[in-house]
Amino acid sequence: MKPTLFLPIAILSTLALLCSGCGQPVVVSGQVTYDGKPVEEGSINFLPEDGQGPTCGGSITDGRYEATCPVPGRKIVQIVGIKKINFAPSSEEMARAAERAAAAGDATGIVERADVVPPNAQGNNTVVELKAGRQQLDFDLRRPQ
Repeated sequence: MKPTLFLPIAILSTLALLCSGCGQPVVVSGQVTYDGKPVEEGSINFLPEDGQGPTCGGSITDGRYEATCPVPGRKIVQIVGIKKINFAPSSEEMARAAERAAAAGDATGIVERADVVPPNAQGNNTVVELKAGRQQLDFDLRRPQ
């Protein structure tokens, strides 16, 4: 090998070793519960803590999720849980349900909420460190205090 080629090849080899894992995506999966029960349906998002770079996320089904993120790092985890709402068959039934809610002290007019995980739930909007490769992270959210 010519001596003039040795230095560039050595530099490239060193960079390749230093960057092992660079470009390797993060695949994170796990379980999401709220007050001890699996979140049946929803979404989980991982946002870069510093606001720089891409976000990633996935769906939550029967308390399980999987997300592939292009870059590792510190991420803010945002979890949204929703439930299916059965609508009343008539507007009269809706009016009766709203009256019952108002009598119980709820003047919002919302008969039944679709969100099961409030944004301020304990454990929501926390910061985690995602590393390159596969990993499991479980989230056990609790009611806000």
